[in-house]
Amino acid sequence: MKQTQAMLAVAHGSRDPRHREAVEALVAAVRGQRPGLRVEAAYLDHCGPTTARALHGLVREGYQHVKVVPLLLNTAYHVRQDIPEAVRAAYEGLPRRRRSGSGVLPRLSAVSEPVLTAPLGPHPLLLAGLERRLREAGVWPGDEEASVVLAWAGSSDQTAGGVIDELARYWQDSGWRQVLAVPAVGDRAGEAVRRLRREGARRVVVAPYFLAPGMLADRIRESALRAGADVVSAELTDAPEVADTVLARFDGSVAACRLLTAA
Repeated sequence: MKQTQAMLAVAHGSRDPRHREAVEALVAAVRGQRPGLRVEAAYLDHCGPTTARALHGLVREGYQHVKVVPLLLNTAYHVRQDIPEAVRAAYEGLPRRRRSGSGVLPRLSAVSEPVLTAPLGPHPLLLAGLERRLREAGVWPGDEEASVVLAWAGSSDQTAGGVIDELARYWQDSGWRQVLAVPAVGDRAGEAVRRLRREGARRVVVAPYFLAPGMLADRIRESALRAGADVVSAELTDAPEVADTVLARFDGSVAACRLLTAA
């Protein structure tokens, strides 16, 4: 019997081709972990397909129920506004006869309002992914002589910044000497490396809290290495823990079950 539920994984999008490559690799990893699940990627900007195009394609394939997983690492503006609005517009763009509660004819399958899950982060599995990337770079998790710069994209949203600071404190409790969260603004990563050195850190490593490579991640890497960081690990991309997080969000409770009435 054909499954009627599918996942629509919505990423931010970027002009940098590495972003799409990373998203597609992550989606492929999710498909590999759950072969029976139909998973489609979409993007808010710069890349295709759009949310509307991807959702309408799933409907044409016969999927009546779609869960939308934001491939974002924080709960900032894109999660609260852009993705819900894009999904809402995509659903409203379906023919009225295909939408649930719109007088659907018996021979047609009604398409439910899409369900929006929580974003990927913050989640303990992502910290496990960051530690995997550090191990790959030669740094053992919980090294009491190592201080970590948790470098993230940054946001004007104070709630988002508070979430990252809390994540850093939680991670520090696992055994690192210190974990300092810094946004990708100017030379902040380099400043953090120099500060930790002044405070006595024998080893300073940088963990980019990014799903994909890009301009901001490059800026962090360059700034940190110029300041003398011992290690800058790779971005999360398709680490198994990230795919696990995607499926955990898909299987778990939702952020706004009724998008059209949640605004």
